[in-house]
Amino acid sequence: MDDSLITVKEVADYLKLKEQTVYLLARQNKIPSLKVGGSLRFKKSQIDAWLETSPKTGGQDRQRALIVDDEEMVRETLKRMVEAHDIQAVAVSSGAQAVKAAQEESFRMVFLDLNMPGMNGVETLKALKEVDKELVFVVVTGLTGEDDLFRSVLDHAPVSVVPKPFTMQQIGGVLSLHFENVKGVAYA
Repeated sequence: MDDSLITVKEVADYLKLKEQTVYLLARQNKIPSLKVGGSLRFKKSQIDAWLETSPKTGGQDRQRALIVDDEEMVRETLKRMVEAHDIQAVAVSSGAQAVKAAQEESFRMVFLDLNMPGMNGVETLKALKEVDKELVFVVVTGLTGEDDLFRSVLDHAPVSVVPKPFTMQQIGGVLSLHFENVKGVAYA
């Protein structure tokens, strides 16, 4: 077993994360760490053990997006755009399906339509936050700031907003804010 101490930079390189993310995980006690002379250090053996027991944290499992939209054309177009940036995507057509998917798999980001039958986007967002408080939400909507549904989503979580119709560049921009190593795509 390797009990050598490694630095934040070494852990970030090892886990393919940004150093700020490693600091955040350590501060939230989501990754095993210790203070040595005022500096943050990690035991390599503990990091390896943490990786084996924490499939929903960090790493590739969180490099995924969930797409929730009742319109098939929008859903499939958005899925293709996300995957063109080398991010795995799962697309579902309802809030109930989104909650089920989030219970079964781990995601970093949710692209969410607001105006859907059954569970609307606000109800879906609240239910998804119950499943995973760390989800990042991107509202993809044709609604405007004057709409009650649009305004109410802002009361429940910080969100990014991408208006419909959206462009590949807009989707790439929002992905780059929240994912590591987003593949660049030539925009026409």
